[in-house]
Amino acid sequence: MGTTRGTTRVRPDPGSADSGRPTLSTSFAARFARRVWRRRWSRLRVGLVLLLVGAIVAGAGWVVLFSSVLGVRTVEVTGTHRLSPAQVRAVARIVRGTPLARIDEDAITRRLMQLRPVRAVTISRQWPSTVQIDVQERVAAAVRAEGGSFTLVDRSGVGFETVSHKPNRLPVVRTTGLAGPAAVRVALDALDALPPRVSHQVLRVRAASPHAVRMVLTRHRTVVWGGGDRSARKAAVLAVLLQRKARIYDVSAPDAPTTHR
Repeated sequence: MGTTRGTTRVRPDPGSADSGRPTLSTSFAARFARRVWRRRWSRLRVGLVLLLVGAIVAGAGWVVLFSSVLGVRTVEVTGTHRLSPAQVRAVARIVRGTPLARIDEDAITRRLMQLRPVRAVTISRQWPSTVQIDVQERVAAAVRAEGGSFTLVDRSGVGFETVSHKPNRLPVVRTTGLAGPAAVRVALDALDALPPRVSHQVLRVRAASPHAVRMVLTRHRTVVWGGGDRSARKAAVLAVLLQRKARIYDVSAPDAPTTHR
């Protein structure tokens, strides 16, 4: 009799790793969870940093713009001679404690320029608590006779202070009618154009307008200067004409000057 050999088939355990179904290892799931958490934490950290920076900026802005921590404690004034620092501070009207960043420099400058002796103003902030005011005052170049007093006039023809006595070494400029600063400027330009030997003979200058300037010299002599054009030529011609004896010297047209006894 033949012997029949049987074949035994082994079925894989449905729960074993060899069952043919893919399974997710515990270590892989943990690594995946950690990666997800790291991404979320990174985004959260960026948000927290931005929130912190925003809070710092907002706090700094409040300190600079609204609190008195960086407010005005001192107002320093320099460059004054005719005015006192107290006068400048009073007109500037800078309130103590005002945040330095909110100081209105233009408004302060406009107020100070209303002071006649002031020619220019520079406002600067000196952190953390000082406002610096640098004043440039007008310098007298002549005096304008007005009744029994004299008004100091600067080189631009602006009168800025009245005095009872004429200061030494300043020429007297008399204006008539509606003559304003422009006429005074022409008169001062005429004086500047004269050579020293002629300017020392000038007693006063009369300016009816920018086109009608006259000079009164020693020995009752008068110079008809005219307008402010060709001042150098007029001065040179006048220096020559004064060698002649006359009462009136007309150099208003310097190429055709005349004299009158």
